[in-house]
Amino acid sequence: MVSMCMNELETAILDCNSRYYHLDSLQAMENAGRSVAEEIEQRFGQGHDIGIYCGLGNNGGDGFVAARFLSLHNRVTVYLMGHPRDIQSDIARKNWNILTHSSVAQHTIRDSASLGESTHDLIVDALLGTGISGELREPFETVVERLNRSPGKKIAVDIPTGYGTSTPFAADITISMHYPKTDSCITVTIGIPPEFESLIGPGDVQFLHHRRKDSHKGDNGKILIVGGSQTYHGAPIYAGLAASLLVDLVFISCPASVAPIIKEATPDFIVDTLSGDLLNPADVPQIMQRAQHCDAVLIGPGLGTEKETVQACKTLCSSLKIPIIIDADGLKALTGALGLLQEGMILTPHLHEFTSLFGEMSVDEAAASHGCIIVKKGVRDEVSNGNITKYNYTGNAGMTTGGSGDVLAGLITGFAATNDLFQASCGAVFVNGRAGDFCDEEYGSYFSSSDIIQALQKTLVWCDTF
Repeated sequence: MVSMCMNELETAILDCNSRYYHLDSLQAMENAGRSVAEEIEQRFGQGHDIGIYCGLGNNGGDGFVAARFLSLHNRVTVYLMGHPRDIQSDIARKNWNILTHSSVAQHTIRDSASLGESTHDLIVDALLGTGISGELREPFETVVERLNRSPGKKIAVDIPTGYGTSTPFAADITISMHYPKTDSCITVTIGIPPEFESLIGPGDVQFLHHRRKDSHKGDNGKILIVGGSQTYHGAPIYAGLAASLLVDLVFISCPASVAPIIKEATPDFIVDTLSGDLLNPADVPQIMQRAQHCDAVLIGPGLGTEKETVQACKTLCSSLKIPIIIDADGLKALTGALGLLQEGMILTPHLHEFTSLFGEMSVDEAAASHGCIIVKKGVRDEVSNGNITKYNYTGNAGMTTGGSGDVLAGLITGFAATNDLFQASCGAVFVNGRAGDFCDEEYGSYFSSSDIIQALQKTLVWCDTF
């Protein structure tokens, strides 16, 4: 499998989020195609015979727009790899149709047999773009091989077709959009404000791990929640219900006083009953044994702050070797013990918890100083790993209701089981807030965290299809 490199993933996320923040896709494609055309003419001049080879996706759409601008001073032919009715997006189809009454010659290529040898001065590859997996399939493999034999100068749009495979397009130059996609590419602007790079949106959810069709139970994550007490039995339930939408198995280690309540709440959890009425150091070996079979651990929701519980939390934080999400009472246990923080930990404080732990430090300073990821909850959520800080604006005043933070902690843990921890955190804060916004749209501010849980499935589908 050829997976997305980081800049390709960042581009896919940014493209999706830019639409969410009202940068129209048609406008972005127009800017991309025009920038490609300007760069080509700046480097090679005008008066050329240019062949632009386009696929059915938006990379092809960029090629259609580039063809329109290049046709002002050059002789341009566009080759479409497939039938126009199969163009995959409305904006790409619109730009193909615009060429119909222009000077640009349009040809459709049904298979490699219908493509002759290229004799163009300049050859532009707008066939596939980013995000392809595996080796090139026909007819693209043969088309790329033939184009590579041409003596014409070769230009790739965004990324050479087959980049990273055994049959890549042999680009003399690559013109990438917004982010560099190869080591030696030229990067051009497509009008996305640089501030958009720090905004969290549906793209931060859309490109997270999804269950594969051939996966088996456990392949999509197993998480452990250490939480609950006689007073706060609902917190681990909220967290577990949120996580159960994302992973295959949810284990909850909880004190004996609350285990029957959690077991009765839903059959979706596997409940480990601990020794006493509150978490204590004697429970640590049992929790460690369960954690060996999990991909991420959430510590804190509803645990309480008794001395024994605080000590057990500290021991778990220093002993566990898998991603640890620390929330609520787990954060209180860290007061004065920040030396326990390390890479692989995600902290989820609200403003007062953050100030109690880190004083006047900023979120990025605190994350960088302690090597962890911090999700600071508020009207504007801040997510930082010390190098990158992103901001989330979903959510509303109705989410001050008790339990919404537990839902968020469960989402972070569920995503963290199978994803990069920073990306998991960004995706989770968006989903949590957007689910709250769906509730606000339906009920005003009159909703509870149970309503947020009910809105999560709708929200996840909405993100996937945005």
